[in-house]
Amino acid sequence: MPQRLVVRCKEIMIVYRYMEFEYGKQALNDLQLRTSIPDSLNDPFELSPNIDPSQFTQKRCETFLKQDYNIEERYQIEGRKNGFTNKKQFKRWYMKDLPRRAAALLPKVPTNIEAVRLNFAQTLGKQFHIISASLLPDSVLMWSHYAKNHSGMVIGLKLSEEPFKQLGADYIIPVKYSATKADYVHHVRASKFEKRILSVAATKGDQWEYEKEVRILVPSSVRVLHAGRFLPISPLSVASVCFGCRTDNKTKTSVMQILKKPHFRHVELYHARLHPSEYSLIIERST
Repeated sequence: MPQRLVVRCKEIMIVYRYMEFEYGKQALNDLQLRTSIPDSLNDPFELSPNIDPSQFTQKRCETFLKQDYNIEERYQIEGRKNGFTNKKQFKRWYMKDLPRRAAALLPKVPTNIEAVRLNFAQTLGKQFHIISASLLPDSVLMWSHYAKNHSGMVIGLKLSEEPFKQLGADYIIPVKYSATKADYVHHVRASKFEKRILSVAATKGDQWEYEKEVRILVPSSVRVLHAGRFLPISPLSVASVCFGCRTDNKTKTSVMQILKKPHFRHVELYHARLHPSEYSLIIERST
């Protein structure tokens, strides 16, 4: 297998997707990867940030309330009720009333923050789906947890090929592991808002550090997802396939038949076996 890589996004060339046999075979045969919806991830702490209420001052509440989408919402609700015939008139009145509205919003901040925190994964899910991979092809725990007790496979994915090249480095994120939750600081500008959401998406509890996870975020604006969940991949993005130490010969044969197709002739084939004296795996090239 390619050597283990330094955890810097721009230097990551290949990541490894641990898969049960059925899903791995389907991914190779159909040339597509299943994405995950953020609020369906297996860790209940996922995407649950720390949000400090003190960041929401009177001034920040005013900045929030004067965003166009908030003005539009209030115009639809209050405009005609208050006798305004157009949005321009309503906006002048609304802006004068902004300090009062912000002051009324401040006491509600703690309750609103809790709602934001609880719904953070759903908010991210409206913008992104996730493909989880690893920097390591030989993690004993990963093989156990995600490749059906070492009977599945690990597919090496080359990030310099499509569709990953199209997604760009900003959406391929090495996970940081921490004993404390990521801090989320709200920002009204779309670019800053996305950056801060991604910083939360890139943080997990340190109990998961063994995964050495790399997250591939697929924006919802990418309209090529099949059935809303499956990301088509180029054959060239498949760099390698490794069978587990418990993968049976029938399973191996069925996958090797797929890999005989001309568009997979570049794919390197490996198998894992138990180290004779250590609690580790040996990854060997198949001949």
